[in-house]
Amino acid sequence: MKHTYYRILFRAKSAFSIGSGRNARTDHDIMRRKDGTPYIPAASIAGVFRHYYDGDEKLQDQLFGSIKTVNQHTSALFFYDADLTGKCDETVRDSVKLENRTAVKGAKFDMEAVEAGAEFVTYLELDKYHEQYTAETEMLLTAMKNGILRFGYKSTRGYGEVEILEVKRMQFELGNPAGLDAWLAFEMKDAAGWDHAESLALDTHPENMLCIRLHLRQQSALSIRVYSTDPGKDHQKFPDFKQMAMQNGDPVIPGTSWAGAFRERFRQLSADEPLTNGLFGELNGDVKRSRILFSESQIRGGMAKEMTRNSIDRFSAATKNTALYTERTWYGGETELTLTIPHGTSPKERLVLGAVLLDLHNGYLSLGGLASVGRGMFRIEQIEVNGSDRTVLLEPAGLAALLEV
Repeated sequence: MKHTYYRILFRAKSAFSIGSGRNARTDHDIMRRKDGTPYIPAASIAGVFRHYYDGDEKLQDQLFGSIKTVNQHTSALFFYDADLTGKCDETVRDSVKLENRTAVKGAKFDMEAVEAGAEFVTYLELDKYHEQYTAETEMLLTAMKNGILRFGYKSTRGYGEVEILEVKRMQFELGNPAGLDAWLAFEMKDAAGWDHAESLALDTHPENMLCIRLHLRQQSALSIRVYSTDPGKDHQKFPDFKQMAMQNGDPVIPGTSWAGAFRERFRQLSADEPLTNGLFGELNGDVKRSRILFSESQIRGGMAKEMTRNSIDRFSAATKNTALYTERTWYGGETELTLTIPHGTSPKERLVLGAVLLDLHNGYLSLGGLASVGRGMFRIEQIEVNGSDRTVLLEPAGLAALLEV
């Protein structure tokens, strides 16, 4: 009988927000320790892992326990909180629901989030009575590595994606005295106890998912706006709005912006509301989780530019009173976007999604605000599908084969 432990060191690849149920600071405050340090509760990790095996109720019950009136039993897997290993940056992000690129009244909210780059460590324990589920357990870690398992709020919209830095495994043979003594002496949360542990190599691409990676270059300015009401200090002038950025100043495109733009264009091209809801999810009526996952995109290179503009009255051609504003926007950057969808998508879904990508490539699908004056256009420099280069198919004649593997 083998009792198995895993030590998982991971880094936040995008911002994440695990809600505490409070709204003292924002509409959605994050979970914190008593000293204010953010952490990921074990219950949140267990819930995400269990959801991965939806559709296989028997395996779910074996791995994660059952509370049914008949044959109740505890979980074969034991989870532990993911604790911060160093410092982290925190931010407050604004969101608003859009319809036809216009904000819906009363649909704005803000939330706390931990920025990308924060590192955490957590532990996983598989008891000696269920060692036959080692492969299923490590499949969960593979899904976590490939960005399929994400944590917290809006996980299908770019938030909560993590990068596994290291997975170590310790196994103790409890059928002999030496193994039992080693198990009793083992201190799971002591880093020195893992010095001689086995390092696991996890697969890069899971077989049941389609991973689409876009390498993008800006073709115009980008304005995913964050507004400011700060009058400034020491005569320093703040713009009225600026491009969304991380705490270190690097501009970022949240997955929510990508998802909103892709969903609306997919709906227009397919003219099929049920098909759109089936792929992108639905909140009204029959609630459905999105089957397509978007990443967050950090922009590299480029520069910020500030400009002051004034709204013009279309009839008199004169400037409007109190309509002067200053904006800080971003030019000339490069970025990447990753979309992950299950292999079970229909040929029509893949064809329409390919057409959406073609619109993005040709500048017909723009992102962010001020799209009517040429903002938010990108060009696809390269497209990979499960690691295979498909750039040559990025034209109308190649759409049918673009997302095929």
